[in-house]
This record gives sequence, structure tokens and C-alpha cells, in this order.
Amino acid sequence: MTPARFRWGIILILFGLLLLLQNINLISDYYWDDFVIFFSITLIAIGIEKIFTRTKLQFLAYASSFLILFSGLAIAFVGGYNDPRGDFSSASYFEKKHDDSVRRILANLEINGTDLTIRDSGGEIVYASFDRFTRKPEIDYEVVDDIAEVSFISRGGLLGGFIKLEFDESQGWDLSFSKDIPLELYCRGKDSDIHLNLATTPLYKLFLDLDESDIYLKLGDLVPNLSVEINGIDTKLKLRVPEHVGIKINGEGYEAYFEKVGMTRQNGWYISEGFDRVDSKVEIDLDADLRSFSIEYF
Repeated sequence: MTPARFRWGIILILFGLLLLLQNINLISDYYWDDFVIFFSITLIAIGIEKIFTRTKLQFLAYASSFLILFSGLAIAFVGGYNDPRGDFSSASYFEKKHDDSVRRILANLEINGTDLTIRDSGGEIVYASFDRFTRKPEIDYEVVDDIAEVSFISRGGLLGGFIKLEFDESQGWDLSFSKDIPLELYCRGKDSDIHLNLATTPLYKLFLDLDESDIYLKLGDLVPNLSVEINGIDTKLKLRVPEHVGIKINGEGYEAYFEKVGMTRQNGWYISEGFDRVDSKVEIDLDADLRSFSIEYF
């Protein structure tokens, strides 16, 4: 096999790999713009091939083809900086500024194997940042009437989740929502670490359906009535609530724990002391399949 024939085989393999990686959304569509750089590298590699073909150092002619292969893959992975979602190897962010026409936020998060952190609220309707080496989600945003509807949908693992890439660095999403606009939040997925600090967010409805996950959930007192539903098979939940917020909770199998923390049974629910007298209340419906559950006051 001649070095030239080997080179053309490598080039076909390279472009086949690039199309495959693009189709499964591991790299963005924007890397093609960076192939001006790749063209110059290809010329250098072909020049090396021509110099060393039929010499005692002919192995360098074959090695130049690997220069084409690895440089092409490298350019594809570091390209895509113009993509607002970002590519696999880079950090990126998504932001929607405050809009006076928006009166409510409806957020839908679908995560699988990706860690999620929701931090203190801010001035934006939504702000999200994504770590390096994290598969960036599909993001949809639109304002319908006076409701800002935003969704972050996980793309799963490579080849439909069959291959998982492990890195020492964190891999996750960091989000925050408006400090002024009421939020309705839905989050579904599995096998994730979830840290939700919603004490400074005007949250009025929360639905979590997260299997095999660890959830830290901190609630606040910014709305008079908050509705929470939490489902999760083999999920660990740690809940923190302000001590002056009334709790009304339904959870089959946790009756002994509710009584231990001073809650009393009323019409099938367990309520905290002074529930009827406080201004802010939270109603919680718990899944019986949780691995563990605890409440702390702050």
C-alpha cells in the first residue's frame, strides 16, 4: 500500500467519523468553518508524505496521514464556539434578559446522568451555564402570552447512552431564575446529583421525578402557598425549610419520622406546629419509594 492510498483511506475515515459525531450531537455544526485551518495542515501533511515516500524514513510518510486524522478531530471538537449551546469540550452559557411582559416562568428540565445546580435567583428570566465535557442540552425558549416557557432537554450519553465518558472535572448544569417572576418548575431524570437552592426564587409549584438520585432541596418563603411533588425510586432527599414556614406533607411509610420531628396527623396529612397561623405554607406529596428522606429547618 502506498502512502498516498493510505492517506485517502484516512481522510475518508475522518469525514465519516465527523459526520457520525455531528449526527449524534457530540460536536456542533459549526466546526466546518474552522476547516480553513485544517486545509493548511493537510497540505503540510501531504508535503511530508511526498518528501519521505520511497526513502529509508518512509514511515514518516504514513505517519503524516495520522496528522491529518488527529488534527481534523481536534479542530472539530474545539470548533463550534459560535454555537450558543456550545460543543462538548467547551463551557458555554444561555441567558434571557428580564422582560416586563413576562408574568410567569414555566421551566421544564430533563436530565439523565448530569448534575444540576440551581443557585440564588438573579435579574435574568433564566441564566444557565454548562461545564466542559458536558453534553449540552437542547434548549427551547418562547414567550406565550405572558408566560416564558423554557426547556432544557438532556441529549443523553454517546450513542444513546451506551458509552459514558468520565472526567475528573465536574460535569453539570448551573441554572438560576428570576428573583421577581413566579416560577413553576418540572424536573425529570435519573442518576443525578441535584442541588436546588430555591430559597430566593418565587417558586409556587415544583415537580421532581428523579430516580436513583441525590437531591438537596432548599425552599423559601416568597410565596404564600407552594405546592411540591417529589417522586423517585431509590432516591435520597434532604429538604430544608425556613422554620417559620408551615409544612403540610403526605408520605406513606414516613409516619414515624413525621411524628419524630413534631408533626401531627390531620385529615390524612401531617402538618407542622402552628401551620394554620403562618403566612407561608408548603404542601408536599412524597413518593413512598424514596431511599431516604429528612427535613431540616433554618
